[in-house]
Amino acid sequence: MTKTFSLAALLAVLVCSAANAAILTVEPPISASGVYSLYLNGEATTFNGVALSVKPDGGAAFQNVNSGNGPAGPRGAGEAFTYRNRLLDADPLDFPESKGWTLLGIQNTAQEIAFSGGPLGMTINTATEPGGRLFLANIMLPAGAAATANVTLVNGTETVHTQSVTFPIPEPATLALAGMGLVGLVAVSRRKA
Repeated sequence: MTKTFSLAALLAVLVCSAANAAILTVEPPISASGVYSLYLNGEATTFNGVALSVKPDGGAAFQNVNSGNGPAGPRGAGEAFTYRNRLLDADPLDFPESKGWTLLGIQNTAQEIAFSGGPLGMTINTATEPGGRLFLANIMLPAGAAATANVTLVNGTETVHTQSVTFPIPEPATLALAGMGLVGLVAVSRRKA
């Protein structure tokens, strides 16, 4: 019984720690479109650079890969395409809501959406963004597919936070089934002991 409570306490600590450290959030699709918007929330220490890499899992491919430019300029979050936020590095003289960041290592393919960079000589503050979050990319997945996003925040040359998020997040019923399996494993191991 003590082992079961210890395991439950450890899982609770891990879940709470992950929730407190989570700075990359994935907004699920409003409809069955399969589009997920990735945002950066400012829950970390001061940082001035972001590296993002998103890859489809299991040999899947992103759908409707687009540069992020629409007919009226850079596309916003939630549109039915796969693209990085073009307003991050767009010139503020062309689009007033642009950030004017310097970006390197840009990938915008069916197999990876990636970039790294930030504002030269300034820190990143997501608190000044709408809703307190900074739009990073849109990902459109085919039905039943998943993807993994990795983000690293740096301040100068020091890494201040790394995080990996797989989405879509399993439904509550799937999580409950996984939890029941874990309880079953504990019960079997106790019976053998």
